[in-house]
Amino acid sequence: MTSSLKIMISACELSADNYAGELTKALLKQAPTCTIFGVGSKACKKAGMDVRCDISGLSTVGIIEPIRFLPKLYQSLKQIKQLLRDEKPDIFIPIDNQGLHMECCKYAKKLGIKTAYYIAPQHWHWGKKSDGIKVAAVVDHILAIFKQEADFYQASGAAVTYVGHPIIDRIKPFRDNHKKEPLLAIFPGSRLQEIERLLPTLLQASLRLESELKLQTVISIASPQYRDIVKSLVKKYGTKQYQFHEGSSLELISKSSLSLVSSGTISLEHALLGVPHVVTYKFNPITYWVARTFFKKTLEKIPFMSMPNILLNKEVFPELLQENVSIDNCVKHGKDVFLNQSIQNESESLWNSLNNGVVADLVATTLLKII
Repeated sequence: MTSSLKIMISACELSADNYAGELTKALLKQAPTCTIFGVGSKACKKAGMDVRCDISGLSTVGIIEPIRFLPKLYQSLKQIKQLLRDEKPDIFIPIDNQGLHMECCKYAKKLGIKTAYYIAPQHWHWGKKSDGIKVAAVVDHILAIFKQEADFYQASGAAVTYVGHPIIDRIKPFRDNHKKEPLLAIFPGSRLQEIERLLPTLLQASLRLESELKLQTVISIASPQYRDIVKSLVKKYGTKQYQFHEGSSLELISKSSLSLVSSGTISLEHALLGVPHVVTYKFNPITYWVARTFFKKTLEKIPFMSMPNILLNKEVFPELLQENVSIDNCVKHGKDVFLNQSIQNESESLWNSLNNGVVADLVATTLLKII
């Protein structure tokens, strides 16, 4: 049976590409003769997926932010739909990226193609049950990465398997063997909008933190496609020579004593490795105004923006949003969290709440059973 299996995965962002790469390897280990193709980037290609489309450079968050990419995103949606229509895979596995993938799931359902959403829309912490019901109506199976997510979607009528967070597989080797160095790491993001809005402030804050905490700054470049923009901003706003890091974020995190980061998966990686960090984010001002004006009740349900704080239900790692992302605030909160003696205990608590075995293998096993 597995020799004729056709599996389509869609991973549109860099973090999703890493997860899809691990899943591809696990699937090929369990079903070596199956065909895996779809949307991905370097990690997927390296793992053995037939990557038909790479849109990792188009990733955005917000209302106004996606406008400059709309033509390309529309073409990408058409391309994914065409792949579904022409290839008729046995199962379609979207990873994260709610805006694009919910449309893909609706189309797959019309074609009679099974769907298993991996890292499904996060309605469990900011939406309503009615939102969960809408997802359950077009998705055959939810591969839940959090227990809260599994409970929410089961209550919404979806078929759910709690598989654990895929970040666990990648972090285990670094938790077992890592040694901190006097490094201050800057992770300005894996999206163009984040880098442009955050890096200038984080650079200037790093100069003061370097001096006061006796650290050396290293700047992470999430992908080669952002190398030029990062280095041009460093040249414009920096006042010294900086070290740059390309490749696995975990290699740099595991060595760092403090980091300034853009909100996202990178925050959870830091928390699970017990590395103090300050979480920052800036939306387009219009996006932020619309959210504050028309989605006030929804925002009030979200006390924190970073996943570690959401899961711990308290602000262990400082969060700075919009106008609060200032040099002074980054310095103040950076020093505070650097001296926080409870970070390691909170990290252990978080790790124990997420650890669920070899996640990619469990996801692969679940998918092959569903098919």
